[in-house]
Amino acid sequence: MPFRYLPDVALADIAFEAESDTVDGLFETCALAITDIMVDPKTLRNTTQREISFVSEDLDRLLYDFMTELIVMKDVDSLLFGKFETKVSPQGTSLKAVATGETIDRERHSLRNDVKAVTMHLFGIKNEGGTWKTTVVLDI
Repeated sequence: MPFRYLPDVALADIAFEAESDTVDGLFETCALAITDIMVDPKTLRNTTQREISFVSEDLDRLLYDFMTELIVMKDVDSLLFGKFETKVSPQGTSLKAVATGETIDRERHSLRNDVKAVTMHLFGIKNEGGTWKTTVVLDI
């Protein structure tokens, strides 16, 4: 599994670490981790696609904005996504992504936690020996 939960970081939050060999993969892994926190991804169907694009000041902010947008789409549009394709610019300041999923179905989906926000606590991306890593704490 490319991410793991950090149970001892916060009591009212859920934290995870994610890693990938590429920046694009790190963004996809973080999106999958958020999905896994909100719903059993096995209960999701891939019937709806949404294009997401952002320009941000740096790579950290770009990831923060991307994850925040996934939470907003859950809250505003009642959408959950289980598949992601991301492309981060070489400068790390823009993102184009396609998220695939469906509208929330409370009878069919196995819902888990209601993620409210990405926090800045422990947040940051680093490259260690060619592996991109981040720690994310989510307010639930």
